Amino acid sequence: MAAFGNSNRQNNPPQTAVRTSHAIQLKANGVVIGLIKTWAPKQSKKVDPVYELNIDTSGTPYENLPGNVEGLSITVDRYDIWTKRMEEAFGTPDLTNLASQRAPITVEEYWTKPDGTVEVLLYEGVWFKSIGRSYASDDARVVQVNAELIYVRCTKVQ
Repeated sequence: MAAFGNSNRQNNPPQTAVRTSHAIQLKANGVVIGLIKTWAPKQSKKVDPVYELNIDTSGTPYENLPGNVEGLSITVDRYDIWTKRMEEAFGTPDLTNLASQRAPITVEEYWTKPDGTVEVLLYEGVWFKSIGRSYASDDARVVQVNAELIYVRCTKVQ
C-alpha cells in the first residue's frame, strides 16, 4: 500500500486554470493596498418583462427589456495596521466623518492568470459610502474594517 502523498507530486505541480486570491493585487491611486480580507464588487441591472395582450400568452412575458446598470458597489473588509488605516491605504484622509473625502479615487484590480498574463480592471469615480470598524476582546486583537465603496464605471483596460 502506498504511503499517503506522492513524492512525484513535488516535481509535477498540478496543471490548473483556477484563479485564486493570491493572483489579485489592488491599487488605489497607483498605491498597493495591503491586508485585504474580502473584495466583493457587484453591479445590477433592472430588467422589465413586457407582456403581450393575447389570450394564449396571458400572464407570461413576451420578452425582457434590460434597463440601466445600477448598484455599482464594492464591499471590502481589511485589517487595520499600525501604520495605515484602511481609508489612508486607499489614499483618502482619516474618515472619522465620511464628509472628509473630498474627491473620488481610482482603484485598479490586477488579476495574474496562471499563464502569467495580467488582466486589469479599472474602477473610476470611487467614493466611500460607508465605513466601520469592529473590535473584540476575545479574538486575535485585530481591528477589522468594513466598508462599502460606490463607483461610476468599471472597465477592462488590459
